[in-house]
Amino acid sequence: MAEQVSNLRLNSERLGSVEEIRQFLSDFENAYNHLYAFDVIVDSIYEASEKGDQIANERFEHSRRLFKEFSRRKDFPIDPFFFEIFYRDYYIPRQSAPRPNLLELHRSIEFSTFILPGDKLQLSKISIESPGFWEFIGTLNPLQQIREYLKDRHERNKDNKYRSRQEEEQGDLDTIMKREGIISQRIDILRKAGYSDTEIRQFINVMIVKPLNLLGGQQDNQLIGGPEE
Repeated sequence: MAEQVSNLRLNSERLGSVEEIRQFLSDFENAYNHLYAFDVIVDSIYEASEKGDQIANERFEHSRRLFKEFSRRKDFPIDPFFFEIFYRDYYIPRQSAPRPNLLELHRSIEFSTFILPGDKLQLSKISIESPGFWEFIGTLNPLQQIREYLKDRHERNKDNKYRSRQEEEQGDLDTIMKREGIISQRIDILRKAGYSDTEIRQFINVMIVKPLNLLGGQQDNQLIGGPEE
């Protein structure tokens, strides 16, 4: 996965115990790894779908040429128009490879080997002043999604908009499903590959919403604030 390297600096609201800091770093890495894996999996599905479509189209064109040769015979019983309907609507869909189960893909991930060495999250700088900051380096898309999530959540917390944790998590899922940009593009790819909205929502929930919510909990205990611009 060749991606542009980026950095993300988060404001540090307070210092914490060793256990709190360990959990924060674990939650941050967990969110980053899941977002990275989400991109890789969807990109792989897109490439497989594009390759499958190309093979199916090549097979169709080859079969159509053969059919036209046979159809020139006066005793050939099938109308060429019927062939195209049959082949497009019946044969090609049944020849396509089965779609992988998205939740099974998630359960099979071993992040220690899945994340390329050059793409692993790094902690680049720490300031323990008041206010301080945490600065991380990693690939662009995961860090950008974390930045937007923490920024939006920080603003929501100011407004005290959500009445419960459950309502907030549902709001995060709905927001991500509707958000323009890289996530909406990934959703379109999954839909075109044949996945239902339910399958996509389940996948986004385990790959994006739950990991980000764990990281968002660090804002609740005021260990971190919003990202620096």
